[in-house]
Amino acid sequence: MQSIHHSLLLFLITTTFSLSGVYAQTPDALRKKNELRCERLVFYAQTVNHKKEVEICLVSPSVSYSFGKTGAPNKEMELIVPTDKTSYASQNNQVIRLQEFTVKNGNTTYQVSAGTNDEGHNFATLDVYQGTEQTGKHLAEIKLDPKTMVNNIDHSLANEGIPSAPDL
Repeated sequence: MQSIHHSLLLFLITTTFSLSGVYAQTPDALRKKNELRCERLVFYAQTVNHKKEVEICLVSPSVSYSFGKTGAPNKEMELIVPTDKTSYASQNNQVIRLQEFTVKNGNTTYQVSAGTNDEGHNFATLDVYQGTEQTGKHLAEIKLDPKTMVNNIDHSLANEGIPSAPDL
């Protein structure tokens, strides 16, 4: 009986440590992993419970957007859209820093937002809209863990054919 208890405890410890590598990896580890799948990683983050991930990549002349189970090879949502169906925006001032990247697919808009709030804390979210982010119906807000975030949303995206959205 003690042997079974010891074996079970060893199994649980081993499983815990092996799964910890799948969830909440460091941004550098995530960047290296995603560079294998992307020409250029624009944005990556996991949900706060680390069960799902969102990834946006340049795959010239298009943009790929995926959302689904962390570490799974096939995601629940995988889109490839032309660059003219995407946009980025950025705002920096003395109080906040904000970057957004928007992907439009038909009548659905997916928007990741990341930055620092007025208290200096990092944040990241994924918002889904029916219609546009300005006038459409807000379907969902998914909080993302900023510690898992790789954020390459910046003005160099214009060189890749990504339109700049109006100022935030």
